[in-house]
Order: sequence, then structure tokens, then C-alpha cells
Amino acid sequence: MPNSPLEKNRLLFITTKSQIGGAQKFVKEQIDICKNEFEFFLCSNQNDWLTQQVEVENVLLNKSIEKAFSIRFLFELVKFIKKNKIDLVITNSANAGFYGRIAAYIANVNSCYYSHGWSSVYNGGKLSFLLNGVEKFLSKISTKVICVSNNDYNTAIKKIGISADKLLVVKNATLPVFNQKNTFQNQPLKVIALARFANPKRIDLMIKSFEQIDNAELSIAGTGPGFEMWKQYVHDKKITNVTLLGEIPSFSAFNEYDAFVLISNSEGLPISAIEAMSAGLPLILSNVGGCSELIKNNGVLVENNIDSIIAGVKKIIENYPIYQKNSQKFYSEEFNLQTINKKYINLYKDLINCN
Repeated sequence: MPNSPLEKNRLLFITTKSQIGGAQKFVKEQIDICKNEFEFFLCSNQNDWLTQQVEVENVLLNKSIEKAFSIRFLFELVKFIKKNKIDLVITNSANAGFYGRIAAYIANVNSCYYSHGWSSVYNGGKLSFLLNGVEKFLSKISTKVICVSNNDYNTAIKKIGISADKLLVVKNATLPVFNQKNTFQNQPLKVIALARFANPKRIDLMIKSFEQIDNAELSIAGTGPGFEMWKQYVHDKKITNVTLLGEIPSFSAFNEYDAFVLISNSEGLPISAIEAMSAGLPLILSNVGGCSELIKNNGVLVENNIDSIIAGVKKIIENYPIYQKNSQKFYSEEFNLQTINKKYINLYKDLINCN
């Protein structure tokens, strides 16, 4: 608790990487909407997009957060929490959740972990059983585990074994993109994807599907380990309707496109898709994770194969006006962070005071 009624509670956000991504955008907007209520602190791996986008009281940067385990970093984090009199530790991503919750427990401070999709389940491979066991243990020393979708909540209970009394569902929300899209009238359909060229995103399926579509164009904003390979593929195959834009920090030019696509092996509740909804773009999403919770007659769910994606693009073209209208409507009803910001402010206050 604050030392006096005039002092604000102190919140520490921890994210494993500071480079641009869904979790990083989430943290930035959380700080933006709550900055009048709390003092904020940040911990991440290095100075990058997130640290350059937010104004906080103090920052702890250490590349060791990317390692599976660093006892030196753990106790550096404990020291940071105690020195800055942190009232609540808020963690995003697996490594951040591991270090942050243990450090908060040692420092006797409440903590919460945002699950943006359970990587221990979907990406753990042969080690899933072990990683799920770690998540179950960490949930016991957390004040709460926050699931960003109903799917994540069900996965936490059924596949990881986390107790229901430790779980909350708080769906992702974003600030609106004000440059909204005009009604699509002329082909080709211009489709935008915001994706890192790495697992679990299926860059291969997006490019190879649009390679076979005559009446649509795909632009992909993002970079990553596979960027140069797919850039060469597009060049060698002379694919004229696919453009790789590279990294565009703080992308907001949704009004230049007609629809949004995200093909992935696993997702929580994708921030980029919610941003696209705010601009009125119909969605084409893989039927994984919480993606189905973003579709309400405002787009299509597809399977991770070329035929399904092609059929999804065709359906968007055929039903464009109704999908566009419903995308804006659904966003306004459930995902507009500007109108539901008090939900998060009250959540953090409750977590601070939770015994």
C-alpha cells in the first residue's frame, strides 16, 4: 500500500522482450490508460520499441530474462522490487511470468500473470508435461492468473490443472484506430497481416495461399528470422500480389486496406486483430486459441490449409459490407479500451489489496 494517501500505488510490468509485438502493445496501452492512477516501472531484456514508447519511473533491463534460469537476474529483480517499493508485479510472456512471480513471492508482493496463449501447451513439444507442471506451480504463488480468452481459461483448467479460484478472464482490448476504412468497392481486395516471421505465425500459408488468388493482394508488416527467406521466395516466384513491408513500428494504417488476416498455429486473443476491428476491417483468422471469440459475423475462421484460406478470402469479398459494419460494432461493444479503462484500473487496485 502507498505510504500516504497522496502517494500512488506502484506497478511493475515485466515482459521478456521489448521488441514490438502483441504483448508489448498491450503493456504500452495499459500504462497509457492507467498513468493517472499509478506509478509505473518496467523490466525487459533491452532498450527497444516498448522502452522507447512508454514513460515510467524506472526501468530494469537485463538480457538474462531471456534465459531459462538465471539466479543472478532473479535476485536483481527481487532487489529492484524492494528498492522501488512495488505494490503489484504484472507479468506478460512465459519467461517474464517465471521470473516475475518468483521474485514477487520472495519480495512478499502480489503478482498477476497475463496468459496471451499457453505456450507450455501449444509450443512445448515433448517438454509440455514439464512446462505445464511449472505453470501449475507458479499459479499457486501468483495472486491471480489472467486469461485473455475463454479458450485460455478452459486450457488452464483442463490441460494445465490450474485451480479455478486462481483464474480470471479479462479479454484483451485496445485503443481505437481513428483512421477508419471506407467501404470496399473495387477489386482487388487489399489484405494486411501484422506478423513476426517466426513460429507460431504461418507466413508460409499466407504467402502460398495468396499466390493462388487473382482478386486479392496481401501485404505483411513485420520481420523476424524467416523474413529474408520469404522475401527471396516472393522474388524468385515473381509473386506480384504479395508485398513484404518489413517492420513498421506502431503500425496504424489500417485504412489503406480492406481486410485483415492472421494465420497462426496458436494464439491467445490477438491484439493486432482487435486493432483491425476498430478500423472496421473484416477478419480472416485461424481457428485456433481465442480467435473464434473475435468473430461475430464480422469475418471468417479458417483452417490452416491453403484451400480453407482461399475460401475465406472469397467469403470476405462476397459479404464485405455486413462484415465491415459488424467489425466496428463488435469492437465498440466489447474491445474498446478507451471506454472500459476503469475495468483495468479497478482490477489492479483489487489485486494490490488481495490477501
